[in-house]
Amino acid sequence: MRDSIGKENQMGVQIYKQKTSGDWYVWITHKGQRTSRKIGEDKKLAMKAAKMYREQLALGQVDFSNGKKLDKETLTFGNFCNDYLENVAKQRLKHNSWISYKNLIDLHLLPIWKDRPLNSITKQEVKTLLLEKQATGIVVNNLRICISAVFAEAVEREILVVNPAHGLGKTFRRHEAKKHTQFLSKEQVSILLDAAKQENAEYYTFLLVAFRTGMRLGELLALSWDCVNFETRQIAVRRSYSHAHWDTPKSHKIRFIDMSDGLIETLKRRYEKAKQLADFKKTSLVFADINGDPINDNIFRRGVFYKMLAKLNLPKIRIHDIRHTYASLLLQANAPIHYVKEQMGHSSITTTVDLYGHCQPSQNRTVLNSLD
Repeated sequence: MRDSIGKENQMGVQIYKQKTSGDWYVWITHKGQRTSRKIGEDKKLAMKAAKMYREQLALGQVDFSNGKKLDKETLTFGNFCNDYLENVAKQRLKHNSWISYKNLIDLHLLPIWKDRPLNSITKQEVKTLLLEKQATGIVVNNLRICISAVFAEAVEREILVVNPAHGLGKTFRRHEAKKHTQFLSKEQVSILLDAAKQENAEYYTFLLVAFRTGMRLGELLALSWDCVNFETRQIAVRRSYSHAHWDTPKSHKIRFIDMSDGLIETLKRRYEKAKQLADFKKTSLVFADINGDPINDNIFRRGVFYKMLAKLNLPKIRIHDIRHTYASLLLQANAPIHYVKEQMGHSSITTTVDLYGHCQPSQNRTVLNSLD
């Protein structure tokens, strides 16, 4: 679905605003062909450009190939994927999702289908590929979604009549086990934080914020002091940083996370020290390297976090499992699930229940015994 909040449609020309970047685009559609042009942040300029393209469209002067002539009969899967990634996915998807799609295509699809005619790939071949990947232990649902998105674009352009990946979702979701979500116990978190305070003071506050807020890694890396409000006792999650790219949070929405008293005290001490630096600004990052840029997440992950877990003989959890740990500990402390949903920034409470519902203290036995 196109990531848009504003549209105007006339003679096959639309303008839309991409939420992630704030840029306006003009989309031109005519007789099954489609192309787009990035305009920028000015809506009036986008409307002016749309008017110009309507005039060009009426005269048959719009280039729908973007410099590439895509022949339906000779078009290969590899060429179409390159066109899809650069001219469609890069504009519609968040940067991390685009990277994920590109990696899936490069790793799993191009090695076998790169030179195949796009219109020769069948539904059975898609299913066979997914089954083969699944047999190696890969969770293939994301790969299926990626394949389906590529072919859906081909259908939308009227290059293909049907999407060969359509209708396979239920089959593979039903047979795939859910990803195992790992948590640390409250005692294990205390052991890890105590060790960090003694041996890795540079990263102690980073870990404390992670375990006390459930923020995603990219959100932690992008956290700046203007988003830490000591008066309201909240952190505003406004942006994310990953793969050297700044972006909005996953939901595209700002969320506010309550801070515990202990976290506030620790961040206040760090803030007072930061204010003494000559180049300090309210927009300075809370966790920055010597150049003021986000810290290197790979150095933290492999050089600090995993080493600490091994040394302390704790389960080797992922960085993202810190977020799961935060949610599970809240629920074990009898926090209402609606509150956990808001803290985590989930778009639906269904997500929160599906992931963490089993962490809530069970009252079933008490209720059952009340029948005696």
